[in-house]
Amino acid sequence: MHRTIGLRAIAAALVFAIVAPLGVLAVVSVQRAWRRQLANVDSQNIATVKAISVAVDQFLEKTTGALDVLGELHAASLGAPDLDEFEHLAGRILLYQPTWSAIILADPSGRVLDSVPRPDNGVDEGAGGDWASAAATNRKTTVSPLFQPPDGRARFVIVATPVTRRAAVVSVLGARVRAEGLSALLRQQQAPPTAIVTLVDNNNRIVARTQDESSFVGTSVSPAFAELRSRTSQGVWRPVLRDGRPSYSAFSRSPQYDLTVSLALPAEQVDGPIRRILWLLAAAWVVALTLGAVLGLLLGHVVVRAMSSASSAAMALARGEVVAPRPSRIAEIDELASGLRRAAETLEARNRERDEASRLKDEFLMTISHELRTPLTAICGWARMMSTGQIRDDQRPRAIEAIERNASALQQLVDDLLDVSRIVSGKLRLDVQPVVIADVISSAVEAVRPAADAKGVSVVADAAMDGIILSGDPGRLQQILWNLLSNAVKFTPNGGRIDITCQRTGDGVELSVRDTGVGVEPDFLPHVFERFRQGKGGTTRAYGGLGLGLSIVRHLVELHGGTVKGENNVPPPGATFRVVLPAPPLQMVAMYSGAGGWSPSVSSAGTPTTPTTAGH
Repeated sequence: MHRTIGLRAIAAALVFAIVAPLGVLAVVSVQRAWRRQLANVDSQNIATVKAISVAVDQFLEKTTGALDVLGELHAASLGAPDLDEFEHLAGRILLYQPTWSAIILADPSGRVLDSVPRPDNGVDEGAGGDWASAAATNRKTTVSPLFQPPDGRARFVIVATPVTRRAAVVSVLGARVRAEGLSALLRQQQAPPTAIVTLVDNNNRIVARTQDESSFVGTSVSPAFAELRSRTSQGVWRPVLRDGRPSYSAFSRSPQYDLTVSLALPAEQVDGPIRRILWLLAAAWVVALTLGAVLGLLLGHVVVRAMSSASSAAMALARGEVVAPRPSRIAEIDELASGLRRAAETLEARNRERDEASRLKDEFLMTISHELRTPLTAICGWARMMSTGQIRDDQRPRAIEAIERNASALQQLVDDLLDVSRIVSGKLRLDVQPVVIADVISSAVEAVRPAADAKGVSVVADAAMDGIILSGDPGRLQQILWNLLSNAVKFTPNGGRIDITCQRTGDGVELSVRDTGVGVEPDFLPHVFERFRQGKGGTTRAYGGLGLGLSIVRHLVELHGGTVKGENNVPPPGATFRVVLPAPPLQMVAMYSGAGGWSPSVSSAGTPTTPTTAGH
């Protein structure tokens, strides 16, 4: 016999399995969280310096754009050059450029021709002629290294752009930009408040800085940073600032202007909060696991009690007793209890269905026995009388007619059972072809005419149906109408009336059979198209039949893609059955040949099958 383990023991084992590796898991988690945080800091720093570098590039592009406008509008005078015109235009541009200190005009060789404003000692040479010759040689905008004029304390860079005419450089325009303007630009960017942002030129000198600008602008960067900058355009590293503080730094160099943006974030600003957060997370983790262990043990008791209740309910369900499991606040356990209750309800419903099916089976066997016995008794009786010579010669035709009539009734019973069997097994097939609906209705009416005339029931077909053609199986369509007309004749009293109408409804055709009979019992009307269902069962009912006719009608109509429904007439008496079949609009067009009549080769189903006579 195998050993069993209680649910409480399993819960305790699960809690122990979680708590045991807690130490190792905590160490690994802290290390991974630390690395992820540092990676996030580096990623954010890289994104920040790239964004600031783009802002610096945009600033320089605006400067270049202003110089290009000046060069494009007055290229002729600049090539001449017309210095008075240059000074006039440059003076107007300077009014809108607060970070510029001067605009300088030079020739391609680097010789300065003029500057606005003009210094007292003549022409402002700027940083020398190298900036102009470099722009003319490279034929693109260049930024000069940081320089400081001999007669001033401010520092500048020159943004130079060549002026071309007919693909030749005729002059160079330079904007002398204040270094403090670039520092102000850096401070305007979105960077951490404690971060130090630095702009470095191509000579590894600091051009602008967000903090301690007076102490650092103009000085050179560390050799380590200069070497790193020469090897790659962007990256991160861990330098020690000049005041001895470690930092997390990142840089990005502009490929267009060869200016590098550097950001340094003091390490204590990153490590301190991270360290505190990680300790808080570790403490919260320990508390959560402790509470989880306690709650797990308590929940194990609740689960055990709920499972015991569910087990008792399952045993009650097996014994057929009332199932009443205890409700639980645990969703899964409560769902189990609900499932057991639903299973009990389903089992009870299945038992009722089984009893109803057994009752219907017994009633069907009783009905079919009665339906078979009636024609067999007549056939056997007349056959015995003929074989023993008990009938006269003048009675022989009557006997043969009775035998044939009852044999046909037996054949119809068998055909109905075979049709139902084919429908249930899915083996019933349709021979689809164009069908003149008037021919189908005419054949069906002629088939039930003898029975209707015997009861004095008039069968009237609407003449408006002439010209309607649909696609279907002629024999099965006639079988549908025969069943409906046979039922109408059967349930219509002597002297009654049956009306057949056919009309278009959108893309379909509606056939209706209306009688003045007894109608359908209201409580039976929803079940009128079910197999083996009749309004009044038993062998003493007033009307015969197996209750298959309307069921066959429904299946045949659905095979044609249509619908059928039955309803009692308002006002009474009688009932109406409506069949809606699909029919394309073009099939409404009447096609006549030569002397008249329908031209399509449409079968009218030949010899009609004897209609099914099933009760409403």
